Amino acid sequence: MKKYLLILAAALTIVGCTKKPAEQAAENQEPQQEQAEAPEQEGDDNSYIDITALTPEGKELSLSQVVGKTDYVLLDFWASWCGPCRRFIPVLKEIYASQPEGHLQILSCSVDQDAMAWRVALQEEQMPWLQMREDEAHSCADKYGVEFIPFTVLIDREGQIVAVNPEEPELAEILLGN
Repeated sequence: MKKYLLILAAALTIVGCTKKPAEQAAENQEPQQEQAEAPEQEGDDNSYIDITALTPEGKELSLSQVVGKTDYVLLDFWASWCGPCRRFIPVLKEIYASQPEGHLQILSCSVDQDAMAWRVALQEEQMPWLQMREDEAHSCADKYGVEFIPFTVLIDREGQIVAVNPEEPELAEILLGN
């Protein structure tokens, strides 16, 4: 039995973090819906959904302030407590550094409830791109139907979603294609 628990724990570590801690606690108290509701979108189905959250400096930042300023925006949902998210950061750093100026902007949106843990992770990881964190007043992950993290959405200059959770080869192909 212990062997199977270790295998399950390893699988979750490889795949990703499935829920935010608060959602896990709520899930134990509320009956689970059979299917998650799709996020409401304005415009056509491929248009991005605008989100707003707080920067490390405490100012509001909206995705709409970023989209259109570079060829692509990679919206990255993550958390300080998520091992797979933290292991994905060096990959994002390589991708970001390999792109010419004006081609790719990354906007990381943390789902951390603990602002201090988020700030510590930002200091440790030294990510050179835009950062924001959702809170009670700024719900972001729900608008994109995020059920696990890391979760990424690639958006082009026109505001169209090009890919959801693209793997590295697919992301590289898209970025090289333009």
